[in-house]
Amino acid sequence: MACIQKLIVRVVLQPQILQNQVNALLVGTNLQTVCPCCDLIIDIPRVIAKQMAICPHCHHKLCKANVNHDHRIVALSFSALLMLLSSMFYPFLSFSSNGITQTITLPDAARILFNYDSELLGLFIDLSIIALPMSLLIILIPLHLGILKTLPQGIARRLLKFTLSLEPWIMSEIFLIGVLVSMVKIMSLADISFGASFWAYAAFVFLYIAALVHLNRPRLWAQIKPEKKLEGVEHAKRAIDENIKACHVCHQLCTSNICQRCHTKTHVRNPYSVQKATAWLITSIVCFIPANVLPIMNTTSLGDETPSTLIGGVILLWKSGSYPIAGIIFFASVVVPLAKACVLSFLCIMVTKPANRHTKSYTRIYQLTEFIGKWSMIDVFVVAILVALVQLGNLMSVTPGLGIAFFTVMVICQMMAAHSFDPRLLWDSPKNKSSETKT
Repeated sequence: MACIQKLIVRVVLQPQILQNQVNALLVGTNLQTVCPCCDLIIDIPRVIAKQMAICPHCHHKLCKANVNHDHRIVALSFSALLMLLSSMFYPFLSFSSNGITQTITLPDAARILFNYDSELLGLFIDLSIIALPMSLLIILIPLHLGILKTLPQGIARRLLKFTLSLEPWIMSEIFLIGVLVSMVKIMSLADISFGASFWAYAAFVFLYIAALVHLNRPRLWAQIKPEKKLEGVEHAKRAIDENIKACHVCHQLCTSNICQRCHTKTHVRNPYSVQKATAWLITSIVCFIPANVLPIMNTTSLGDETPSTLIGGVILLWKSGSYPIAGIIFFASVVVPLAKACVLSFLCIMVTKPANRHTKSYTRIYQLTEFIGKWSMIDVFVVAILVALVQLGNLMSVTPGLGIAFFTVMVICQMMAAHSFDPRLLWDSPKNKSSETKT
């Protein structure tokens, strides 16, 4: 009994269903997978509601119960799409000072940046807060209405790959936080009011997150082609020792160079993972210096122009008594980028060392680093909102500075560095380090 429990995944469960879990362990398994963090081959027993499969080696969360949430996701996605469309056409924010009022809509946050020759920044904002979330919601609805079963496999594979690749670049919730931070920054200078579009967008963010929570990726891939189990696989061993490759897209196990389900090229380890992560990391560090030295925005008040840097903005908020907001901006825009750079540099060094008792902690640090990556974008959205909203001529106006462009590039580079790094290298023995470049 103890041997069986060691060979299979640990399951988080409710006390009242303990006996059901014991029975599941004894009866057998129904899912074969490889942990994406430590490369352990695992047979997962049937996971029921309110349970979660966890890797017994590194404690990475593997999967939840295979529950059909299709109708719920369709309802949530459709509602979120309606809210997003509603937020496009009505007033988003209003700014009043000395009898002059400026009202903006949601698309103005990017449109006005185009007027100041910040086309790339404006395009990024348009994509991350409007175009990409709208595309994802539009596709999610037919996906959960069974369209994958009717489409040719080639088209279905490409459609699902494209859909799942959109999620990391959608930053609607970060934009919403950025709006609230920008309001705190300027509420002492003028009267601020939220329009109908703001509340519609807030509802969209809530519904969008709820839809993603219920998204069952393995279930979607199974509609294209059911998972095929490998015969003769010795469990409780690492996949690299068995020459098994786990597809990074659909997680199908295979021994060939091409995934049989999604037709993605497979690798024992992500090719040149450390080299790519290091290159992205160095680029981000280079961009971090001008992002903090150059002004991220210029504020004009009664004809006097005042540049504002990242640190300068934090100091100003602190002096004005907005301690929580100053802390959030300082943490997200200064501490997090520096911490990510240090952590990723440390991890790139640790892949050269054998795994030890601290490797599990290294893996968790990497997971945290990858999760919080895009939250540094708060300052980018703050600047975008202020530039769009505060346009009162010589009385008061805000224009983007060159520093915000470097800051945006820095955050994107750090996200790419975290994405390029392969945490499985931390668990590899020295003899397997060369497998990073294997296909």
